[in-house]
Amino acid sequence: MKRYARNGWWMILVCCGVGIAAPPGWGQTAADAGIEPVFAVQDLFESVRIPNIVVAARGTVLAFAGSGKLLRRSTDAGRTWTPVQTVGPDADGSAIVDENTGDMLVVDSRKGHLWRSRDQGTSWEREKITVKPNPLGHGTPDGVPAQTTCSESGVTLRFGSHKGRLLMPARVQPPKGNNDQEWWPYNYNTAIFSDDGGKTWQTSAPVQSGTGEGTLAELSNGDIYYNSRSHMSVDHRRRIAWSYDGGAMLTDWQVCEYLYEVGQPHYFRYGRKPSYGCNAGLVRLPLEATGGQDVLLFSTPDSKGGPRVRMTVWASFDRAATGPVKRLVYEGPSAYSSLAAAQDGTVYLLFECGTEKLYERVAVASFNLAWLTNGKDWREFLPTKVE
Repeated sequence: MKRYARNGWWMILVCCGVGIAAPPGWGQTAADAGIEPVFAVQDLFESVRIPNIVVAARGTVLAFAGSGKLLRRSTDAGRTWTPVQTVGPDADGSAIVDENTGDMLVVDSRKGHLWRSRDQGTSWEREKITVKPNPLGHGTPDGVPAQTTCSESGVTLRFGSHKGRLLMPARVQPPKGNNDQEWWPYNYNTAIFSDDGGKTWQTSAPVQSGTGEGTLAELSNGDIYYNSRSHMSVDHRRRIAWSYDGGAMLTDWQVCEYLYEVGQPHYFRYGRKPSYGCNAGLVRLPLEATGGQDVLLFSTPDSKGGPRVRMTVWASFDRAATGPVKRLVYEGPSAYSSLAAAQDGTVYLLFECGTEKLYERVAVASFNLAWLTNGKDWREFLPTKVE
């Protein structure tokens, strides 16, 4: 076993996996003065894809792989993890923490069921759900379904008239619900939301066509920021939408000015330039950790139009208008990712990676804002400085 100290943080490498020692600064909130940078990485899953990560109401970190079927849990801020467990034989989709009850849900809107845990992910029970269509008739399991698989984790809304609503990014792929390229122009991102604790879900209005695998976050004024992969866009820019009614209508469509996507390894065979994009992670840091300031973090490979390499995290401090901070997490092959954050501001990035090739394993990086800003006071990046 080898131990390395680097820039104020500690990392322990064990064989091909990695364990974490308690570094200086762990447990402080992002708003604390003089906080030490923290960064550590460890492998969690082998030869599996599609990560999702969330932090439960009492602080347990739940790392999912295999589209919500496999799970490892940490009760000590990511230092150690339980062995791999199976959520359920047909568990699929993305995860969400119901902050009203503390329940954990893995929602498979495509098949019309979810798996619920009332004990921080220790045990799970299967439940049927109802998914209602949008005005186009899309979203139901027996029609053209809305599916959460491969999208970012959902959120519980905390502000405004829809406080308590469960909101999840999803996508619709007419007419068959699959990824055949001839139907990419008809695909679109959307959301599903529930006001009854996950029993009934309503499919939202569309985001612009050609999008898929979405991410969303609620800002402190109740606005919903929606960030989408775009399969056919040769400008390699992420697509943005906003909701001002709790996620029902997605509007103010635009391209992102600073977040780009990969163009490989696949191509739209009807076009002449590389385009394909990639899944991404998104989280708003808990306001308790930032003194009430909206800080958005975004993760995806930093390889504009290129291959899936260089997993990177960006930070925005002005409602996603700019991303003045970014930092490389992993240099090598890397693809899908998911972000979550604890109440103290500790960030968890679960991402696909490899040494020689893509998809060899799923690893988790744990870090704080002090590491992301390379030791600078993150408040210097706010539009109006906090005294």
